Amino acid sequence: MKRKRKFYILMALAAILSTVIIAHAATSAQPGSEFDPLVTKSYVDEQIQKLAEKIGSGKSTGSSKQTGSVDEQVIDNLRTDIRDLTNLIIDAYTKIQSLEKQNLELIQRIQALESGFVVVEATKGQVVVLGAGSEIIVRSGETTAISGMSGGLADVTGAKDLVTGDKVPNQHLLISSRDDGRGVKVVSDKAYMLIRGSYSVQ
Repeated sequence: MKRKRKFYILMALAAILSTVIIAHAATSAQPGSEFDPLVTKSYVDEQIQKLAEKIGSGKSTGSSKQTGSVDEQVIDNLRTDIRDLTNLIIDAYTKIQSLEKQNLELIQRIQALESGFVVVEATKGQVVVLGAGSEIIVRSGETTAISGMSGGLADVTGAKDLVTGDKVPNQHLLISSRDDGRGVKVVSDKAYMLIRGSYSVQ
Protein backbone atom coordinates (compact mmCIF):
# COMPACT_ATOMS: atom_id res chain seq x y z
CA MET A 1 0.00 0.00 0.00
CA LYS A 2 2.82 2.40 0.88
CA ARG A 3 4.56 1.77 -2.44
CA LYS A 4 1.33 2.41 -4.34
CA ARG A 5 0.81 5.67 -2.46
CA LYS A 6 4.34 6.85 -3.32
CA PHE A 7 3.75 5.90 -6.94
CA TYR A 8 0.52 7.94 -7.07
CA ILE A 9 2.29 10.90 -5.49
CA LEU A 10 5.07 10.75 -8.07
CA MET A 11 2.58 10.51 -10.94
CA ALA A 12 0.55 13.45 -9.63
CA LEU A 13 3.62 15.66 -9.21
CA ALA A 14 4.89 14.74 -12.67
CA ALA A 15 1.49 15.66 -14.14
CA ILE A 16 1.52 19.04 -12.40
CA LEU A 17 5.04 19.84 -13.60
CA SER A 18 4.19 18.81 -17.18
CA THR A 19 1.03 20.95 -17.16
CA VAL A 20 2.94 23.98 -15.88
CA ILE A 21 5.67 23.63 -18.53
CA ILE A 22 3.20 23.15 -21.40
CA ALA A 23 1.01 26.05 -20.28
CA HIS A 24 3.92 28.46 -20.03
CA ALA A 25 5.44 27.32 -23.32
CA ALA A 26 2.11 27.81 -25.13
CA THR A 27 1.32 31.29 -23.80
CA SER A 28 4.74 32.94 -23.57
CA ALA A 29 6.21 34.87 -26.48
CA GLN A 30 9.75 34.09 -25.36
CA PRO A 31 9.61 31.07 -23.05
CA GLY A 32 12.55 30.61 -20.78
CA SER A 33 13.92 34.16 -21.07
CA GLU A 34 15.08 36.02 -17.98
CA PHE A 35 12.02 38.28 -18.29
CA ASP A 36 9.54 35.39 -18.55
CA PRO A 37 10.95 32.20 -16.96
CA LEU A 38 9.39 28.90 -17.94
CA VAL A 39 8.39 28.01 -14.36
CA THR A 40 8.68 29.99 -11.15
CA LYS A 41 9.79 28.27 -7.96
CA SER A 42 7.05 29.90 -5.91
CA TYR A 43 4.39 28.51 -8.24
CA VAL A 44 5.81 24.99 -8.09
CA ASP A 45 6.06 25.15 -4.29
CA GLU A 46 2.46 26.32 -4.08
CA GLN A 47 1.19 23.48 -6.25
CA ILE A 48 3.17 20.88 -4.30
CA GLN A 49 1.79 22.20 -1.01
CA LYS A 50 -1.78 22.04 -2.32
CA LEU A 51 -1.24 18.47 -3.50
CA ALA A 52 0.26 17.46 -0.16
CA GLU A 53 -2.71 18.93 1.73
CA LYS A 54 -5.20 17.14 -0.50
CA ILE A 55 -3.46 13.78 -0.12
CA GLY A 56 -2.95 14.22 3.61
CA SER A 57 -6.59 15.07 4.28
CA GLY A 58 -8.13 12.57 1.83
CA LYS A 59 -9.50 9.08 2.50
CA SER A 60 -8.76 5.84 0.70
CA THR A 61 -11.42 4.41 -1.60
CA GLY A 62 -10.94 0.83 -0.40
CA SER A 63 -13.17 -1.10 2.00
CA SER A 64 -10.89 -0.34 4.95
CA LYS A 65 -11.87 3.40 4.85
CA GLN A 66 -8.65 4.36 6.60
CA THR A 67 -7.49 7.97 6.55
CA GLY A 68 -4.66 8.45 4.06
CA SER A 69 -1.29 9.69 5.29
CA VAL A 70 1.66 11.20 3.46
CA ASP A 71 5.29 10.45 4.04
CA GLU A 72 6.56 14.00 4.65
CA GLN A 73 10.12 12.98 3.82
CA VAL A 74 9.01 11.77 0.40
CA ILE A 75 7.19 15.06 -0.23
CA ASP A 76 10.23 17.08 0.85
CA ASN A 77 12.50 15.04 -1.40
CA LEU A 78 10.16 15.49 -4.35
CA ARG A 79 9.87 19.21 -3.67
CA THR A 80 13.67 19.51 -3.68
CA ASP A 81 13.99 17.49 -6.88
CA ILE A 82 11.39 19.58 -8.70
CA ARG A 83 12.95 22.83 -7.47
CA ASP A 84 16.34 21.69 -8.77
CA LEU A 85 14.76 20.71 -12.08
CA THR A 86 13.06 24.10 -12.33
CA ASN A 87 16.36 25.91 -11.75
CA LEU A 88 18.03 23.70 -14.35
CA ILE A 89 15.36 24.53 -16.94
CA ILE A 90 15.56 28.28 -16.27
CA ASP A 91 19.38 28.26 -16.43
CA ALA A 92 19.32 26.26 -19.66
CA TYR A 93 16.94 28.65 -21.41
CA THR A 94 18.90 31.67 -20.17
CA LYS A 95 22.10 30.21 -21.64
CA ILE A 96 20.30 29.43 -24.90
CA GLN A 97 19.12 33.04 -25.16
CA SER A 98 22.69 34.26 -24.56
CA LEU A 99 24.11 31.90 -27.20
CA GLU A 100 21.48 32.97 -29.72
CA LYS A 101 22.42 36.62 -29.17
CA GLN A 102 26.13 35.87 -29.62
CA ASN A 103 25.38 33.85 -32.74
CA LEU A 104 23.36 36.73 -34.23
CA GLU A 105 26.17 39.20 -33.54
CA LEU A 106 28.68 36.85 -35.19
CA ILE A 107 26.46 36.46 -38.27
CA GLN A 108 26.13 40.24 -38.55
CA ARG A 109 29.91 40.67 -38.38
CA ILE A 110 30.46 38.01 -41.05
CA GLN A 111 27.87 39.62 -43.31
CA ALA A 112 29.52 43.02 -42.84
CA LEU A 113 32.91 41.59 -43.80
CA GLU A 114 31.51 39.76 -46.81
CA SER A 115 29.79 42.90 -48.10
CA GLY A 116 33.19 44.57 -48.72
CA PHE A 117 34.07 48.22 -48.20
CA VAL A 118 31.29 50.80 -47.92
CA VAL A 119 31.57 54.57 -48.36
CA VAL A 120 30.96 56.50 -45.15
CA GLU A 121 30.56 60.27 -44.94
CA ALA A 122 31.03 62.11 -41.65
CA THR A 123 31.11 65.77 -40.67
CA LYS A 124 33.26 67.81 -38.30
CA GLY A 125 33.10 66.62 -34.70
CA GLN A 126 31.62 63.22 -35.51
CA VAL A 127 33.36 60.06 -34.33
CA VAL A 128 33.45 56.81 -36.28
CA VAL A 129 33.75 53.92 -33.81
CA LEU A 130 35.03 50.66 -35.27
CA GLY A 131 34.18 47.11 -34.24
CA ALA A 132 36.67 44.31 -33.70
CA GLY A 133 38.48 43.44 -36.94
CA SER A 134 37.02 46.39 -38.86
CA GLU A 135 39.15 48.18 -41.47
CA ILE A 136 39.07 51.84 -42.48
CA ILE A 137 40.71 53.98 -45.16
CA VAL A 138 40.30 57.75 -44.95
CA ARG A 139 39.94 58.90 -48.55
CA SER A 140 39.60 62.65 -48.02
CA GLY A 141 39.32 65.14 -45.20
CA GLU A 142 41.23 65.33 -41.94
CA THR A 143 40.78 62.89 -39.07
CA THR A 144 42.56 61.97 -35.86
CA ALA A 145 42.83 58.59 -34.20
CA ILE A 146 40.97 57.57 -31.06
CA SER A 147 42.41 54.85 -28.84
CA GLY A 148 40.39 52.20 -27.08
CA MET A 149 40.81 50.80 -23.59
CA SER A 150 43.46 48.34 -24.79
CA GLY A 151 45.34 50.34 -27.41
CA GLY A 152 45.14 52.32 -30.62
CA LEU A 153 44.57 51.68 -34.31
CA ALA A 154 47.00 49.61 -36.34
CA ASP A 155 48.26 51.61 -39.32
CA VAL A 156 49.07 48.71 -41.63
CA THR A 157 50.35 50.95 -44.42
CA GLY A 158 52.62 52.96 -42.14
CA ALA A 159 53.59 49.95 -39.99
CA LYS A 160 52.84 51.70 -36.70
CA ASP A 161 50.12 52.26 -34.11
CA LEU A 162 48.04 55.43 -33.96
CA VAL A 163 46.83 56.66 -30.58
CA THR A 164 44.41 59.38 -29.55
CA GLY A 165 45.26 62.69 -31.19
CA ASP A 166 47.51 61.28 -33.92
CA LYS A 167 46.67 62.51 -37.40
CA VAL A 168 45.36 59.71 -39.61
CA PRO A 169 47.21 59.66 -42.96
CA ASN A 170 44.86 59.55 -45.92
CA GLN A 171 44.92 56.45 -48.14
CA HIS A 172 46.35 54.35 -45.27
CA LEU A 173 44.70 51.10 -44.24
CA LEU A 174 43.87 51.07 -40.52
CA ILE A 175 42.60 48.09 -38.53
CA SER A 176 40.80 48.01 -35.18
CA SER A 177 41.80 44.82 -33.38
CA ARG A 178 39.24 45.15 -30.58
CA ASP A 179 35.72 46.42 -30.03
CA ASP A 180 36.70 48.81 -27.25
CA GLY A 181 35.90 52.27 -28.62
CA ARG A 182 38.69 52.67 -31.16
CA GLY A 183 38.01 54.83 -34.17
CA VAL A 184 38.62 58.17 -35.83
CA LYS A 185 37.35 61.70 -35.22
CA VAL A 186 36.64 64.10 -38.08
CA VAL A 187 38.37 67.47 -37.63
CA SER A 188 37.71 68.94 -41.09
CA ASP A 189 34.29 70.09 -42.30
CA LYS A 190 33.72 66.73 -43.97
CA ALA A 191 35.53 63.44 -44.47
CA TYR A 192 34.95 60.42 -46.69
CA MET A 193 36.05 56.96 -45.63
CA LEU A 194 35.97 53.39 -46.85
CA ILE A 195 35.02 50.96 -44.07
CA ARG A 196 34.76 47.19 -44.03
CA GLY A 197 33.25 45.56 -40.98
CA SER A 198 31.05 46.84 -38.17
CA TYR A 199 31.08 50.51 -37.21
CA SER A 200 28.93 53.31 -35.84
CA VAL A 201 28.92 57.07 -36.43
CA GLN A 202 28.40 59.13 -33.30
